[in-house]
Amino acid sequence: MTFVDLHTHSTASDGTVHPRELAQLAKDAGLAAIALTDHDTTVGLPPCNQACQEVGIEFVPGIEISTDPGPRINTDGIERRRGTLHLLGLFIRHDDEKLAQVADRMRKARDSRNPAVIAKLQELGVRIEYEEVLKLAREQNTKIIGRPHIAQILVQKSYAKSITDAFTKYLKFGCPAFVRRNYLSPQQAIDAIHHAGGLAILAHPVQLVMPDPDELEYAIAKLKELGLDGLEARHSDHTPAQVRQYEALADRFDLLTSGGSDFHGHRKPIEIASQNVPYAVYKKLKQAHEQRK
Repeated sequence: MTFVDLHTHSTASDGTVHPRELAQLAKDAGLAAIALTDHDTTVGLPPCNQACQEVGIEFVPGIEISTDPGPRINTDGIERRRGTLHLLGLFIRHDDEKLAQVADRMRKARDSRNPAVIAKLQELGVRIEYEEVLKLAREQNTKIIGRPHIAQILVQKSYAKSITDAFTKYLKFGCPAFVRRNYLSPQQAIDAIHHAGGLAILAHPVQLVMPDPDELEYAIAKLKELGLDGLEARHSDHTPAQVRQYEALADRFDLLTSGGSDFHGHRKPIEIASQNVPYAVYKKLKQAHEQRK
């Protein structure tokens, strides 16, 4: 069977592999198609596209945008925050003006959050300075500075055993150094993706942190009303049972499915092509995009 990977990151955001090198990695892994979905930027798309043409694999221009998941009301009547709600834009125009404005706003929000995370870590007794994070990003030639860079410093200083451990102990939703960004609404992100000619896909639904199936179903239904085109069923954070659950939800709401590794290079212990996303998934997405055009 032929496979694809529709969720990867490069040095254009917070990955460690250059966009051109990503194409060769994909080719070496036996992939037929790859999507580059860097956080809040499209600058890596042209060089990755060119490299994919050179090595003979199909390319999907993409982006990943963080949005506000909104509050939820638990059965005890208390309002709590959900986890994270990220949207992938697949088959976008890399030079779309509206998408560029959205990406710029999100980069500025990320830049304002990073010092706040450092301040929280310092309050917890962690000896870390923001200049260390900036220096690491310069050394790795990454364009978007975020929590993965902070996590890497925590590992270097032995405050965490791994990047994953750093997120689990300090940085992810619900942890002591977590700081929520000033996000776009899901509607704003979906509209920007559609303006750029793309398909709006809910990334890694598990990160919404909705163990109640009814709550998750309600959230998917609301996103569908906003224009959601599909959801990412296969992802490195998803168990086989969750893959089946998300595929069933996509079928229930007449949504497309997508899938990818969420590859970031050596920053995360996730290999490119690790999710065995069938080529048929890519083909169906491509057909939907062409029909929309």
